[in-house]
Amino acid sequence: MAIDTKKTIKAEFSDIMNILSGEMQLREREEKLTKLKEEAKRKQKVEFRKKIAEKDIVLEESDIPAKRVIQNIKLFEWESPERYKFEFKSKNFWIILSISLLFVLFLAILEQYYLMAAIISLLFFVYVAGTNKPLKVKHKITARGVDTGGKLYEWFVLDAFWFSIKNGQYFLIVETKLRYPRSLILLLDGADKDAIFILLQEKVLYRDIRKQSKLDSMTYGEYIPFEEI
Repeated sequence: MAIDTKKTIKAEFSDIMNILSGEMQLREREEKLTKLKEEAKRKQKVEFRKKIAEKDIVLEESDIPAKRVIQNIKLFEWESPERYKFEFKSKNFWIILSISLLFVLFLAILEQYYLMAAIISLLFFVYVAGTNKPLKVKHKITARGVDTGGKLYEWFVLDAFWFSIKNGQYFLIVETKLRYPRSLILLLDGADKDAIFILLQEKVLYRDIRKQSKLDSMTYGEYIPFEEI
């Protein structure tokens, strides 16, 4: 009886091994087949490219990808100060400082400490900007967008643009669709304005500002209408 049991176990074990061996062989065959298919595809692509290079095959329009590649080609470049330079006079600064300190004192009574810190920071910025000469920065208009200070803003993130003039200094304001920066403020010479307008108006809308706010007027100067460019 024990001998029969051993034979049965041995037979079952042999069957299991045969099954496992068959599955392994089947898996090996599938892997070989997959590799052969990949190699055949690779050879087919190589042969296809070779025929294209030798002009044995001419691509139809439908064979060429529809996506258009735009190289970052420079179309126009100019250099200008990074910010507007205003004449800083000590008398004016002391007037601004006196008024601001009175306002800061009033805020201290109201315990508005964050607003106090913001005003003091703004005073410091005004002092530094008024006593230091602005650095020069390069601006470019390329086939892909506007490059300022080495950072490219592609056409799809730009919304509109417009020109203004303040004390003889021209401004180019390019509005964006970004949270920050909301707009690019670029200084330029009057001689470059027409060339820049021609390049930008093909890609971005010129903003029609019917009524300029006082804040914009103080910051950027007088808006230049489309008809006067």
